[in-house]
Amino acid sequence: MRKKLKILFILILLLVLIAGGFALGVYLRLFDTQALNEEYGLHKLPIIGEYFVPPAGGDHAAAPAETAAPAPVGAAAAAAPKKAPETVKITKEEIEKQQKAREAAEKKRVTKLARLYNDMKAADAAKVMESLDIDLCIAILQRMDEGNAAKVMAAFEPERAAQITQIIYEGVPQRTKNARNAAAAAVPGVEQGEEAEPQQ
Repeated sequence: MRKKLKILFILILLLVLIAGGFALGVYLRLFDTQALNEEYGLHKLPIIGEYFVPPAGGDHAAAPAETAAPAPVGAAAAAAPKKAPETVKITKEEIEKQQKAREAAEKKRVTKLARLYNDMKAADAAKVMESLDIDLCIAILQRMDEGNAAKVMAAFEPERAAQITQIIYEGVPQRTKNARNAAAAAVPGVEQGEEAEPQQ
């Protein structure tokens, strides 16, 4: 008796695994359900058929709409023609809110990195930071302990240390400076490094 129950349990478990695997394959789009539906006529099957839409064309096109099995909401939505995407209006406040959230997340990440670099030896930290983007390097240095930041700066190549010092002194990140220079280059009569006079 126990042996029969064990075999029955294994068969049921196997059936559930096969059905679950198929359902997961359909959900993850591993199977082309439309091709399977057309090839094996899955829409004609008693229980499963209501989840499949009869393929367009062929002998089903001539069949009246009343005899077609009602399709579930998901299938009907998939079969319906797609609407043109609606334009999304974003207010200035929402943009500012998203920007503040991004800046807060960036500050959090930089602070975490600064703590990590504080715990490193100055020579090792400088070696790693040599290959970083200069704006990120400056952001990390500004959040480090001043003593540790000074040791890291001393371990940099002289050109790198001078460049970082210049940017910190000017208070303008390199990315912003490059963007300004590019904008100034686009305006005739303005040299790079000069800012275009705002038009009044």
